[in-house]
Amino acid sequence: MTKLDADQVIAWTTKYLTDFLDLPPEAFDLDAEFAALGLDSVDSVIIGGAFEETFNCEIDATLFLRNANLRSLIDDLRQSGLVA
Repeated sequence: MTKLDADQVIAWTTKYLTDFLDLPPEAFDLDAEFAALGLDSVDSVIIGGAFEETFNCEIDATLFLRNANLRSLIDDLRQSGLVA
């Protein structure tokens, strides 16, 4: 399996979340807490599905729930071997 590029995942996730949550891009960084930005459990499932569709891969359904921010999400994806 080809590993995803971390920078691409960060860029896509940032764009998706700022559009989805109607936030200005400057409001979002690697340490921005998903919950503080307004992401809830239903939203997490939706973004997980969009992630799988965009990157043509399967992720754990709890990925966006068990990680507090984008930095921890990328670390989680690296540990799972999905991101280089």
